[in-house]
Amino acid sequence: MSTIAVSKNNYAVKGNNAKRGSLRERLRKYFEENAAMIASGLLFVSGSANAYTLYRSMK
Repeated sequence: MSTIAVSKNNYAVKGNNAKRGSLRERLRKYFEENAAMIASGLLFVSGSANAYTLYRSMK
């Protein structure tokens, strides 16, 4: 469970905001880490391949 403080402007304030980086960097990192899951999920939805086998081979 995490604790979040609220500042005078009613915005959530966390301790390490300086280390977050830009939105573009965070999205790029997310897609890099989860590329196999995203690709296999999209192929499962379209019905093009066996998503589980593809995911296992990509990991």
